[in-house]
Formats: sequence, structure tokens, C-alpha cells
Amino acid sequence: MLLATSYTNAQVLGNLLDNNLYGARIKLVDEFFERFNGKAMRPDIKADSQDADFKNLLVLFNGEMFKSSQDSTFREAKSFAHKVLQDSVQLNYKDTTWIAKATCHGTFKEKPVDFTLYLNVENRHGRLYKWVIAKAEGNIFRLKPSLEKESIMLMPDDHETNFMSLRRITTEKDDYILNYKQKQFSIDQTSVFYAFVNTGLLNIEYVRGLEFIFFQVPEYKFSISHFERDTYNAGWLISSLERVTDEEKAEFLNYIYNK
Repeated sequence: MLLATSYTNAQVLGNLLDNNLYGARIKLVDEFFERFNGKAMRPDIKADSQDADFKNLLVLFNGEMFKSSQDSTFREAKSFAHKVLQDSVQLNYKDTTWIAKATCHGTFKEKPVDFTLYLNVENRHGRLYKWVIAKAEGNIFRLKPSLEKESIMLMPDDHETNFMSLRRITTEKDDYILNYKQKQFSIDQTSVFYAFVNTGLLNIEYVRGLEFIFFQVPEYKFSISHFERDTYNAGWLISSLERVTDEEKAEFLNYIYNK
């Protein structure tokens, strides 16, 4: 009878711990938004305590970023939390100042490749939104001819033969075409990505890594990633934080939005 009682108590305690871990875990990106915006608290933080909002922001960080309370990264995290509260910063799904960065694994001409896609939220119409691919980055999109020679060109008198040699450029090795472009012509990696997918050369098998990058907090850029572990500090957490200028923010966002 004693053994049965002990087993029951242990089971109840185990269930309670599991429930607390589940409640503390930030399971969805939307849930991260709610905690960041102060609309939801981690269960172990008393909402009526004087510094509840401040603590609620600090526990959004991946705790493994900090070595101690005197760590410079931890001090920066506290400054960040104060800035969020001071400026009443809120995160919204439809913001143009957050970006998804997906590291993709796939096949190009049936060979394994990794590359990066940046995605942003775009308004469809009214209150409807969608995710769109804004940028692609990867070695496979940096086109370069396998052979660069001055002799691979259209001759200066080709106009006299109705440019008959244009036929040659589609019978040579495919990547030789890059020898015929204007010097100032820049090949956009994102356009190459779309072309590869359109022609069936590139397939995406899965997303190997995912992070979301945010610029809403004045003077800061931060990212969140997913951490899978059985602790209160788990799920979608802030994985990096750095100070940036307005010019640096604008430069990155202009790059993403093709401005």
C-alpha cells in the first residue's frame, strides 16, 4: 500500500512538472509575440510584482547566452529590456521590420545543396497577408563561367552577318553565356533562384535552420531561434542581440525589399 501511494505521489509530481515545463515553453512564434508585448507571462512570474514586465522580457533570451549576471551580454540584455519598456515597443505580425531567414537543404541537378531564403510578410488585400520570398543567397546562385576567355565573344563585325554567331552561344557549354553579358550587368541571385526552380533544376527538400530577425526596437537588432530542451527556458527564444544604427537597419531592410 505504501509503495502504491509513493508511486501515485511521484506520478502527480511528474505530471505537475511536465505541465509547468509545457506552460513555460514558448511553443509558437505568435506566443513569443504575446510574451514580448506583455500580453502573456511565463507561469512562474507573478504578474502583479513590480518588475514583472522586465523579468518577462529577460526570460525571452536563451539563457545559455549568459555566463553570469556580470556578463556583458547579460548587461546588454537588461539594457534592451529597459529600452523595450521605455519606448513601449510592440511586435506585430504585419510589421515590415521583421524577416524570416530559412536555411534550406535541397538538390540542384540532383546534387545536395544548402542555400538561404529571406522571407517577409506582404499584404494581399484588406486584412489578409502572406509570406513571400524576398531574397535568395547561395553559392549556386553566384553564376560564373567555367571558362573566361577574350576569344569567347561576338565579333565586332557580327552585325554584317546578321549576328549569325548568336546561334553559337546556345550550342556551347551553357555557362559560357556569361561571357557575352555587359560588363556592368549584375546577375541577381534571387532571379537565378526563381529561374532554377522554374526549370526544375532546383528542389527544396526541407528547412534545415530557421530564425526570425527583428528591427522594431530602437538601437537594436535581435533574432529568435527554436531551442528544444526540457527546461523552463525553451522554445522560441532570443538567440542573438546587437546594437545597430538606423543607417544599418535601413541598409538591410532596403536590401531585403529591393529598394
